[in-house]
Amino acid sequence: MSADHEHVCPLAAVDRRLDDVHRQWHQAEQAYFDPEGFRVAIQTAIQTLRTVTFILQSDKRIIPDFENWYVNGWAQRLGDDPLMRWMRDARNKVEKQGDLEAHSRVRAGIVASYLSDGPVIEVPAKLSDSVDELLRSVRDKAALEHIQKHGALVIERRWVENTLPDYELLDAVAIAYGTLAELVHDAHRQIGLTMPMTISTETGECYVTEARGGRMPCMIGHGDRRAITLSLTDGQPIEFETTVRTVDDLNPKELIERYGDPRQLPMFGPPGASEEEMASNLLETARKFFLIDGYHETMYFLFHDRKLVAHIAHRPEDHRQKYLLMRRLAHEVERRGADMVLQVGEMWTAKVDPSKPYMNAADAPDRGEAIGVMLATKEGDPVQLIAEIQRDGDHVSLGETGVERKFAAFMYAPVYEAWGRAIPDDWYEIDSRRRG
Repeated sequence: MSADHEHVCPLAAVDRRLDDVHRQWHQAEQAYFDPEGFRVAIQTAIQTLRTVTFILQSDKRIIPDFENWYVNGWAQRLGDDPLMRWMRDARNKVEKQGDLEAHSRVRAGIVASYLSDGPVIEVPAKLSDSVDELLRSVRDKAALEHIQKHGALVIERRWVENTLPDYELLDAVAIAYGTLAELVHDAHRQIGLTMPMTISTETGECYVTEARGGRMPCMIGHGDRRAITLSLTDGQPIEFETTVRTVDDLNPKELIERYGDPRQLPMFGPPGASEEEMASNLLETARKFFLIDGYHETMYFLFHDRKLVAHIAHRPEDHRQKYLLMRRLAHEVERRGADMVLQVGEMWTAKVDPSKPYMNAADAPDRGEAIGVMLATKEGDPVQLIAEIQRDGDHVSLGETGVERKFAAFMYAPVYEAWGRAIPDDWYEIDSRRRG
């Protein structure tokens, strides 16, 4: 929050207190593996949360129709929210009775598919023989072989409060922060003010509206920072390197010489193009790039209200990394508030062998190649556009574009979960029919 904002905005004291909660939340995150530091920071954040509404109520004279807007509106909503009621009671307990009864737990789970259905165990602070215990719970021999070859073990530390067992404590405070951020922003609208700016501690970006439920992007998907991921093949840690590229890293002259004038490429199409038209235009652009380069890496374009909010490229080395990277993509969907994802790149194609239900297309003896675009949206059904790659020695060409609508897009299960959508029952029926 800038100094100019404090001089102009009549709700500056409320904005400043909300900023305090954001800062204290990050202090708790940084102290996650320091029990005393975490206890102090998280309880301070909870206490500060409660003061946001106190200060707002003290400013009621400057908010038009405060009685209907707050007393009959927001106060009722906050009172009906179980988590916000818990935050109120937790603050009272800290101030009048003592510390929260928070304890550290370790959760270990196997990731061996795109679905969140792997075995999970959760134990207090110390974990022993976790891999063997988890693997013994898998009865299917073929599934066990798949897990041992392609699986990863994710060990995550979590702080949980005894009276709030279904929430990780840092997540709970982030969600409560988001609810109050929505309240504060609505107060600005009620007065007729512009929204206050908030600065991300991770990127320095300024946000007027947050990504999801009022939370800042830096407060979403932080589980990776308190977890370690191990390969089930050799027990070694799995880590991903992230490289940030900007337009300044590109050489415009070289790009134009190789690919032509970028203004002639349709990319996502003209303004107002439908979602499928955007996907079709992206595939046409990808075809041109592929025929020039002979390959196309996997890229994901994240949109909010048809506006591009992120562009990500994945370079997984095996299926284990694909499973993990799709979960990271789902985190980005949450962080960015994305409601549409377009994926473009090469893929393997193969007929499903019912006798080998866990065999990947890349391992099939009769596999084929294709370049395609996958369209996934928060509300609609997935759509896939595919063009077969045809090779004749050093010559490469592409077949006609085909459109697939009724298919099981299990790869996007983590993304649909981030959108709060259950996997449709007919996906399992389609998958079962394909397996014969």
